[in-house]
Amino acid sequence: MLPKSKVDLYAAIRRDARTGMSLRAVMRKYGVGFETVQRALVSALPEPRK
Repeated sequence: MLPKSKVDLYAAIRRDARTGMSLRAVMRKYGVGFETVQRALVSALPEPRK
């Protein structure tokens, strides 16, 4: 089941990356791009909407 909010998505990405899942596998699992994964690993909260 995919996360409902962006905060949940970022938390799930960080959790999977911590367990040793590759970045490419995380991208495939959640259907997001490389930059989204990198942003999730750098910051716990997504950027505010413009």
